[in-house]
Amino acid sequence: MVWFLILVSSYLGFLLLRSRLSVLSRLALDSVHLLDGLLEAGEDDEALEELEDRTAKVLVSLLLLLALALAVVLVCTALPWAWGEVQDDPDAMAAFGRWPGILALSIGGTLSFVFPKWKAQEGAYSPLDQLLHRIALDHPTLHRWLHDWEVKRWRKRGGEREPRFLLVTGLARAGTTSLLQRLEETGAFSSLNYANMPFVMAPGTWRRFYKPKTGELKERSHGDGILVGADSAEALEEPFFLAHTEGAFVREDHLAPHVVNAELHDQYLDFQGLVRSPGTTYLAKNNNALLRYPSLREHNRAFTAVLMFREPLAHAASLLAMHGRYTAMQDGDPFVRTYMDWLAHHEFGGGHKPFRFGSESAAGDPEMLDYWLDRWTDYYRHALTVDGHRLLLVSHATWSASPTAVLQAVLTEADIEAEAPRIEPHTRQRDVNDTVDPKRLEAARAVYDQLVERALHLD
Repeated sequence: MVWFLILVSSYLGFLLLRSRLSVLSRLALDSVHLLDGLLEAGEDDEALEELEDRTAKVLVSLLLLLALALAVVLVCTALPWAWGEVQDDPDAMAAFGRWPGILALSIGGTLSFVFPKWKAQEGAYSPLDQLLHRIALDHPTLHRWLHDWEVKRWRKRGGEREPRFLLVTGLARAGTTSLLQRLEETGAFSSLNYANMPFVMAPGTWRRFYKPKTGELKERSHGDGILVGADSAEALEEPFFLAHTEGAFVREDHLAPHVVNAELHDQYLDFQGLVRSPGTTYLAKNNNALLRYPSLREHNRAFTAVLMFREPLAHAASLLAMHGRYTAMQDGDPFVRTYMDWLAHHEFGGGHKPFRFGSESAAGDPEMLDYWLDRWTDYYRHALTVDGHRLLLVSHATWSASPTAVLQAVLTEADIEAEAPRIEPHTRQRDVNDTVDPKRLEAARAVYDQLVERALHLD
C-alpha cells in the first residue's frame, strides 16, 4: 500500500511542478539578465543601480523556486506520512529510501509529465523555444560575448577574413528568398539557416548542442508556397548589427540609414567567417541591407550585391496583403511580433517601421494601397542613387521567366564557378483591382522604368 501512495503523491507533487514551470523560466531569464548586465561595460552609479535591481529579481526568483520545491516535497510525502500516522507505522517514510519507493517516486513523477496531455500550442514556438529565444536574442551583451569568444577560437584555428561575399537584397516580397534558396542549391555558398536560431552570432557553439532533423519542409508563415526547413537559408544577420550598434538604426517610427565604420566592417567579415565553410562563399539575404550598403561599399569593393525589384502596383499589393496577414497573426500570438523585432523585421505587421533614407515623409495609412506604393517609390528611388559597383539589378519578372539564366548571370557577376540548377519558369502575375492615386502610380512607374533600364537583360 505504501508504494502505491508514494506513486500517487509523487504524481500530484510533480503535477504541481509542471503547472508552475513559469517559476523556472523566470529564474532562468532573471539569471541571464543579471549575467548580461555583469558583462556590460560601465561602473557608473546608474549601471550599479541596474545591477542591484537585477540581483534583487534573481533573489526573488530563487525564493519562489525554493517555495515551489518545498511545496512539491510536502505534496510528495503527504500521503505516505498520513498513512504512517494512521497505521502507526514508523517505517512508512523510510520507504522513500528503498528501491521500490524510489521506483514508485520515479514512475509517479514521470506520469505527471505525460498525463494529462500537454495543451497544444497555438503558436509556432513552444514555451521552451520561446525561453531559448529570449535568452539569446533579448540579451545582446551575452550573445555578443559568445560571438567574440567564438571569433577568437576561429582565428586560432587559422580563420581569415574574406572580403568577397554575395548579398541579396530588395524590398520584401521582391523574390529575394526564392533567389537565395536557389543560389544555395548550387553548393558554392554558405549561409545562415533556421537551425542557427536563436544563437545566430555563435553558430559553431550552438551547433554542438542543437542538431535538428534536416530535410523536413513546411510552408513558411508568409503563406506564399515557399517551403522551409531547419537547413533552409534565411535572413538572420540583423541580430549581429543590432548587437554591435545597440539598435541605433531602429528608431521609434522608422528605420534609418547607419554608417558602418571600418571596425564594424571587419567584425562583419569575422561573423561571416563563423558561418562560411571551407571552399565556399558567404551568402546572405538581408532586406535591410540598403540602410548600410553605401558605407559597406566604401570599405569593400570586392563583394557583390543583387538588388531585386518588382512591378510597383503588384509589389505594393503584396506588401499590403502581408501587412494584414502578419498583423492578425501577431494579434493572435504576440511572440510573433517579438520574434520579428529581434530580427529587425519591420517590413509589415504590428511592428511595421518604414525605411526613411532622408527627409521624406512616411505618412499614410498602412491599411491602404497608396501607402505601400509610396514605400515602394521611396525605397527604389534611393536604390537608384547608390554606388553601382558590383551591384546587379534583377527584376522579379526576369527572375520568374528565366530563373536558370538569372542564376548563371549572378554566379558570373560574383565570380563563382558553379553550375546553375535547371528551374522551371514561373510567370503567374498578381491581379490588382484596388484603385490608387494616379500621381503616385505614375511616380512609381517612372522609378520602375529606370530600374528596368539598368537591370539585368538576358540575350
